[in-house]
Amino acid sequence: MNLQELYDRYGEKMYQYLALRLGSKADAEDVLQETFCRLARYAVRWALIGNPRAFVFKVLRNEFNRHLKRRITQVRLERAALNEQENTPARSSALPADPEDAVLSKSVEGVLSGLPDEQKEVVILKVFQGFSFREIGGICRVSTATAASRYRYGMDKIRSRLEGKP
Repeated sequence: MNLQELYDRYGEKMYQYLALRLGSKADAEDVLQETFCRLARYAVRWALIGNPRAFVFKVLRNEFNRHLKRRITQVRLERAALNEQENTPARSSALPADPEDAVLSKSVEGVLSGLPDEQKEVVILKVFQGFSFREIGGICRVSTATAASRYRYGMDKIRSRLEGKP
């Protein structure tokens, strides 16, 4: 399978996953591009990969995590530079996403935003991407049972929130 086939088959789903996790079109596109650059390095080993879809999403998740680490480092450096210039304490709030860059409706964002990251990721992979719990376990490097329980707990929290329960 070549990169074009991978993109044709999984590109839209990968972008949706990133958009749900990042909330920014530009960031989602950047991480998707980095993912395909990384996948190009694995091209000689494609024949050895049993489940290409799960493998592609594992690489995507790793690139997503690298992106977040770079973003956190960048924010810390920017805050440190501002503190040196202004000699004021750092603000603890996260930098807001550009409102024009939002790719999801507020209702979906609101429902997902209250979930812990582990549960949010499993719910997105299951509901929006259609992965099995076994595949999710491989992508997230947890057992199938852990993936299923994170999904169940996440969905329980979503149901409670939608029903107006605390």
